[in-house]
Amino acid sequence: MTTTTTTTIPAELFLLLTNDAGRQDATQYRRQALAGAAVAELVLREKVELSEERNPRVHVSDPSSLGIPVLDQALGALTELEGRRLRSVIAHRSMDLTEVIGECMVAAGAVTRKDGWFLTSWPAHDVSLESALRSRLTEAVRDSRRASLQDGILLEMLRSLRIAHRILREDLDGLSRRELDAVIAGLEIDAPAAKAVKRVMDDMNAAMIATTAAAGGGAT
Repeated sequence: MTTTTTTTIPAELFLLLTNDAGRQDATQYRRQALAGAAVAELVLREKVELSEERNPRVHVSDPSSLGIPVLDQALGALTELEGRRLRSVIAHRSMDLTEVIGECMVAAGAVTRKDGWFLTSWPAHDVSLESALRSRLTEAVRDSRRASLQDGILLEMLRSLRIAHRILREDLDGLSRRELDAVIAGLEIDAPAAKAVKRVMDDMNAAMIATTAAAGGGAT
């Protein structure tokens, strides 16, 4: 299956973190979360690497284009930020992927663009993409054997941001916040890259926690 922007990890996270009115939902740190998701996907695609340090540096191992706008923008930004700490990368302005994802979602018919005086919002237009995504994640929670590596990464990112239950509670009637977090933490993803991705996600979560803490209350 050909990958498009709408099926990347950052794009699917964008759908989950954007409400029907087109504003970021459940977290003030959508921008940083999307940047973290892009780094994770580029690691999976062997385009970038993280150093073995506790606070890892990001190194671009293959700068060639993927032909996927959101990942190419992130890869270009990371090339310019070569060798910087992961925490710094996630917070950097050049890693703001909201616009490129939003425009691709407009092209796909999932959202529309609404420019305001200070902010651009992305109101829902066709919810079928998000509905299919939520159905997939719901099945992954209910039966881990149906969870893909991408499902596991998305769910872990929601858990690390402490918003998994808030985002998915309507799709998982009766499952408490603690129960959902426990299920996500216990997901065993049967994929060759699972162990490597676990290490990447641990580093990513630590970086995102530090980044959001440093950002204080400023919304993006």
